Amino acid sequence: ANKNTVKLIGDNTDYYVQAYFAYDSKKSGGVTRSHLRFSRKPIRSTYLVNKAGFISCSLDTYVQKYDMLKDLKDNGRFLLNTSLSDAELVEFMPNSFKRELARKNAKLYVIDAVTLAKEIGLGHRTNTILQSAFFKLNEQIMPFEEAKELMKKYAYKSYIKRGQAVVDMNYKAIDIGGE
Repeated sequence: ANKNTVKLIGDNTDYYVQAYFAYDSKKSGGVTRSHLRFSRKPIRSTYLVNKAGFISCSLDTYVQKYDMLKDLKDNGRFLLNTSLSDAELVEFMPNSFKRELARKNAKLYVIDAVTLAKEIGLGHRTNTILQSAFFKLNEQIMPFEEAKELMKKYAYKSYIKRGQAVVDMNYKAIDIGGE
């Protein structure tokens, strides 16, 4: 989904894009770190993103295992995928995480992409839902309705070889991710 996001933005806006992906040795099922840059000026950075305005976390347990906020800018935004209720999440998050959110005056957004993916038949595959949520929360890059149509175009290209039913599930994922 992040590779499609970079292509979508690079091909359909006046933004320059740069992406770097660091994969766990397990690849599938392992930890992946995606560093995406978008700029109206050419990008000449040769280093990973170390001051991010937006961070997305696909597994809530990562907030306990990793310092997920160290590279978040002040007033940044953090999207967390979790099935926990609000009360459970407050109890679950380390105090250091909550303190850092407050110190950075960060906005925390929560989505239960796991339950949503299961409801539409995608099993544990949350990437398209999270991609859609990214575009909804970053409308300064492009209007969400435009991004939604483009995501569907890219999803069709990516999934039609698996059948129209898979394409339709991803269309639903795009629709609900933005909601």
